Parts: sequence; structure tokens; C-alpha cells
Amino acid sequence: MDENTYRNQKMKGLAIVLIMALFHFALSALIVPVTLKVGSAVSVEQSEPSLAFKTLVVATRILHFPIISQSWYSRHWFPGGWIYIPIFFNSLLWATGIFSLHYIYKRIKKKKTKGTKPADSTSGQGQNACDDP
Repeated sequence: MDENTYRNQKMKGLAIVLIMALFHFALSALIVPVTLKVGSAVSVEQSEPSLAFKTLVVATRILHFPIISQSWYSRHWFPGGWIYIPIFFNSLLWATGIFSLHYIYKRIKKKKTKGTKPADSTSGQGQNACDDP
């Protein structure tokens, strides 16, 4: 593989991670106000939270795991609107993890397909010892 192809693959991977991180960041930033809005509407009308509200709360916890929900940062470092910095790093962590899992899956799949070659019917390699020719 030449240097330009290798560099293009690395840049493509970086672009995919950044796009996934931006998408995750947008979802993480938008789900909090939506959850609060639904929660305030539900608390006025019903005594028990609805399924939609419970689903939004679970989605918020998943999107903000691990950095935000586990408080892996000091809140004093990021007051007010600065909270978006750890949210973005959380999104980068998610995107890198998902991309890495995808990459590992592709490598394993590639090794499996390389290791198993189809049997050649003309050479007799695909026949068992007890099969009649």
C-alpha cells in the first residue's frame, strides 16, 4: 500500500469519527431540553411519568455515559455553557469506540475469509479420505 492510499484511509477514518462525534454531540445537547420539557409537561398532567418520558431519561443517561453521567470532571471547571466541552469529549469517546469496534470486526472478518479458501474441485483437495473419487 503506498503512502497516499494509507493517508487517505486515515483521513477517511478521522472524518467518519468526527461526523459520528458531531452527530452524538447534537443528540446529547438536544435531548436534555427535550427531556426537561416533556418532564415538566408530564409532571403537571400526570402523577406517574409516561413511557415517553422514561425512554427519554434512559436515552439521556446512555448518551451522556460515561463522562457526564459518571461525573469524570469537576463541574467547577466547566460552569454554564462550558459544559459542552466535556459533552463533546464524551461524544468523541463514543465515536472512537464505535469506530474501533467496527474496525476490529472488519479485521476479524477479513482474517476469517483469508484463512478459508474454497476447495478446488479439480485437484481433489476438497474431498475427504473416505469419499470415492
